[in-house]
Order: sequence, then structure tokens, then C-alpha cells
Amino acid sequence: MPSQSKIRVAVAPAAEYELRRRLFDMFSSQLEVSFEPHTPGDYKGLQGLIALSGAGEAARGASVRNISCYEIILSQPIPFPAQSAITFTSSAGVHRAFRGKILADSSLINFTPVSNSSDSLAKVGDQTIWAVEQQGNQEHHRVGVDVPVFTERDFFHNHFRELRWFAMVPLLHFLRRLLGSDGWPAPEPRASFIIDDPNLHHRSYGYIDFDKLANHAAAHNYHATIATVPLDAWYFDRKVVELFQTHKKHISLMMHGVNHVADELARSYEEQDALSLLATGLRRIADLESRSGISVARIMAAPHGAFAEFMADLMARLGYEGACVSIGSLLRWNAEKLWPASLGFAVAQPLGSLAFPVFHRIGISETDIRLKTFLGHPVIVATHHQDCVSNFARLESMANTVNSIDSVRWMGIEEISRTNFVSKMQNGMFHIWPYTRHLAVPLSPEITEVEVCRSPYCGGFTIDLRNVRRDGAETALLNVPARYRISNNTLEIFFPPSNTVDYRQVESKSPGMWPIVRRLLTEARDRTQPVLSLASAR
Repeated sequence: MPSQSKIRVAVAPAAEYELRRRLFDMFSSQLEVSFEPHTPGDYKGLQGLIALSGAGEAARGASVRNISCYEIILSQPIPFPAQSAITFTSSAGVHRAFRGKILADSSLINFTPVSNSSDSLAKVGDQTIWAVEQQGNQEHHRVGVDVPVFTERDFFHNHFRELRWFAMVPLLHFLRRLLGSDGWPAPEPRASFIIDDPNLHHRSYGYIDFDKLANHAAAHNYHATIATVPLDAWYFDRKVVELFQTHKKHISLMMHGVNHVADELARSYEEQDALSLLATGLRRIADLESRSGISVARIMAAPHGAFAEFMADLMARLGYEGACVSIGSLLRWNAEKLWPASLGFAVAQPLGSLAFPVFHRIGISETDIRLKTFLGHPVIVATHHQDCVSNFARLESMANTVNSIDSVRWMGIEEISRTNFVSKMQNGMFHIWPYTRHLAVPLSPEITEVEVCRSPYCGGFTIDLRNVRRDGAETALLNVPARYRISNNTLEIFFPPSNTVDYRQVESKSPGMWPIVRRLLTEARDRTQPVLSLASAR
């Protein structure tokens, strides 16, 4: 985040702060919070205090001085009951993603009940595990689970995923409450399903009938992005194309590999061979668009999640906007990479020396959906045609979960990518922290200047909107490799890398026979599966 003035938060005792320094340094890199070891008796200039085990006296001192406090209570821990879960109360203090819900965290071994004389936010059975006491503007949080310790190679995602997450929720909630309006608000809630593999050869693919899918998405308020394989772009059914053009609000397209063979985007290639492969994918999609009039997002869903960092720089140079890959897959296919401690915290991960934006998709998991919403990430759920059985009942159930949390904007992957930024308004200046290389920013009359903060994706710069063209013409910025254009009250900003490559000038790479045979066999299997399932059920 931008290095602006940060609020000061002390951590007591000092020895526990040192033990968890990597955790607190990670939070400091992502939030406007500066952490420091607590000196006993010194509370001057503090906006908050985190009292870890054995720091009850420091917590009482903070409360007396009207300083908000996060206190860990670990006296007399009891075993976490088998098959139990965290029950969040309906208190307004609970984030909307968790309010009134019961969710499991299998990593919890024991906990300490805390006093429920104050506002109880979460319980295990009938015992409070997280409570907050409000006194004016000051809050005193008491939590019966310890703050995690980050090892040298540890990162946020290790402690914030379906199997391990609760310990982070109260702490992050506390820090957000401290920041208040001074912090960067999360992006608006956004969501999309990704359905891997279908092509446009017929009006149905496996268990998916595209017409029924579009109508079901409209009826149940969701968007399905079809991840299609460029190798399949040689043919399309005109009526299918018309469906996508008519129902843009609810169905769209993105790229799913190039030939969709094993480890396609994670193999060891010579650079020119990799460039040829990636350029071939773009060429096929561009040809499909020119013949059909349909639009396909230049966002890559890596087949089987296989995506190596080596590919990221080449994709950035060729003009791919980003990739959508689960964090688990990134870890698996880049096992030797030293990841930053913040992995999984931000709405996108810059990958490679050119900071290629990778945002993350999840599996079919209610817990992961709620965790993503809590973080302010787009909720991107990866599915296949098999998940569309029984008239899309599984999609309907997940859409209902997402829609019950908040007022969510469902959109295609391209729009999610271009709205991957955080922003705030100050005296006519619209400040943006980007997590992508292609932004689409809605403009309102009160915005007179736009500041794009320096980030891994671009150098910092400011655009004065009072004397700029608004007819869609592109304008280059001086001394910064960025361009922008304004039309229909939308500001588009592009951050291309300096060493771009025109994919049209790169020699095509023939797929050979095996990828073609494999795709034909896969498509035949997928298309016959519903018929075979019906026959076997009789």
C-alpha cells in the first residue's frame, strides 16, 4: 500500500511481538498500520494495542487511557470439541460474511472461553470465544484463540483458507475498525462462476444447455464465464454466438489454455517456443472474434491450475491482461518460489519480473466464499459442466450463498480484472491503488483529478481531468509507460510493459496430432456423459 501516514499499534509483550514480527510486518505492508513492541507504561501516540498472552496489565492500561485493545485470553484452555464449529452471533459487530453463520475450522485444537458480559461475536457451543466491549470510541476485544506465528516461509494464505482461518478474522476485524475511514475501503462485492472447457460448437456441452444457463443465471442473479480452449475456436454455432451476444450480462467467455494438454503452462520451454504457444492462443481467439463478432477476455484460466511464473512475463509482454489461478495451484507449480508473507491477502498477486496480475479462484466451498467476501476479494468459483446437473442446482445454491451476504455485482472475468483496484476520494482527488494493468474507472462529476499510486504494476502518476479529451482518444503520459482514454464517463488506464511483443508477429506453433485427438476425445466424453448417466440410472 502507499507509504502514507500510518496509525501506531503496539504489541505486548515485546518478546511475543518479535516472535510474530513476520505476521505484523505483513499486515503493515498491506494496511496503513505501523506495529511496534510495547514499552511497559508507554502509551503515548498509540491508536491501538494488541495484548498477547500474559499482557493483561498492558491491556488494562490501554483501556484506562481510552486506547482500543485486542486482548488474547489463553488462561485455562479447554479442548475444542470434536465435530464442533464457530457460531457467529447476529450482532451488528460481526462482518456480513459471517453474521449468524456456523462454520468449521478444523485447525482449532483448544480455546479459552472469554467473558460474555460484553457483546458476544462468536461462540463455540454456548461459550463465547470472541467478545467486544464498547466504551465511547474505544473497543476492547477479547479473543480465546492465539494469533498465529509465521515461519520464515509462511504466508497469509496458510492461515486463511477453508481448513484454517478463524484466528485471523478477529484480528483483521480489529485492525479495520482502528483504521475506520482512514483505511482503503474494499472494492465493491463482485462475483463470477467459471465453467472450464465448454466450446461453442453446439447449443449444449455436456450437462450445459447455453440457453437454459443464460436464463437460469438471469432468474437467480449470477454470471457464468465460460473458459473455452483456443484450440476449439476453429468452429462455432451461430445460434450459440447469438446467445452470448444477447445475454452478455449473464454469460461471457475467457481463455482456457491454448491446446489444453497436461501441464501446458507449466512446462520447461525455450523462450521462443513459449512465446509461439501463447501467441497462437491469442491468434486463434482473435480469429474467432473476427469471424463471429463475439468477445473473449484475454484472461487465462490455466488448465488444471498448472501455471509457472516463467509464463507470466511472456504473457504480460504479449498483451494478456491477467490470469485466474487458485493459490493452491500457484504453490504447487512454483514450489521453489519464495512467496511474500502477504500471499493471499491482496485482491491480486503480481507474478514475475513484470508484475503480471494473477487473481484467485476457489472451489465449491461456502467457507471459502465467505472468507473471500470478508477480505473484499472477488468471489470466483471454478466449476465444470458436471456441476450443472439437476437444472444447475449447484450453481443456484452457491449463487444464493453469495447473494445472501451482500449486494453483489455479478460480472464477467474481464470486468472483474479491470475493477481490481481499491480507491478513496479526498477533496476532489480520486486515489487509486491498482491490482491490474488495465483499469476501468467510473467517473463522477466531483472527481477533478485521479492519482494512480505507485505499485508493482505501474509508476505513480496523476491525471488532471479538467482539461482532457473525453471522446475515447488515447493519450500517452509523459515519463510513465501508461496510456489512458475517457468515454461514456469511464476512465480506462493501461500499464503495458516496456518490452511488449505483437503476437501477430510471432510465428505460430502447430499443435501436432495429440492435442487435436485429445480434445476430440474429451469433447466426445463430455457430450456423451449425460446420456450415459441417464442410461445407467435406468
